[in-house]
Amino acid sequence: MVQSIFIQEILTLLLDGDKDGVLARNQIDYITERKVEYTGAGVFIYFNQIKEIEKYQVENPTLIVNGVKIISSELTAEADATLFFKNGLIDYLEIWSHNGEYPKKELRSYVLKQEWKGSPKRIITHN
Repeated sequence: MVQSIFIQEILTLLLDGDKDGVLARNQIDYITERKVEYTGAGVFIYFNQIKEIEKYQVENPTLIVNGVKIISSELTAEADATLFFKNGLIDYLEIWSHNGEYPKKELRSYVLKQEWKGSPKRIITHN
């Protein structure tokens, strides 16, 4: 299971849309953070998968899901999150700042907003 509340909340909001997203949301219980790589402009979070995840594999093997905006006083600009799949399974999450500046640590205070067309417009605030 994902240990970071920040990452869990991003994944929950990202996988709250179409049929593939809702099916893939079940995968969250079968992944753990493997590697976190801060780049200065953002962060990549790579996941390990537990075997049982395959029962929730999505049809699109290279699905890409985005549409969550990140606002934080710890950032000098907004950031976006994109989730990438490999073989229909969650592979990694990329977060990047719009101005290319992102701290080399996990955000503690933030607002996450669903921003894609037709989204439920859910918002999660963490102070």
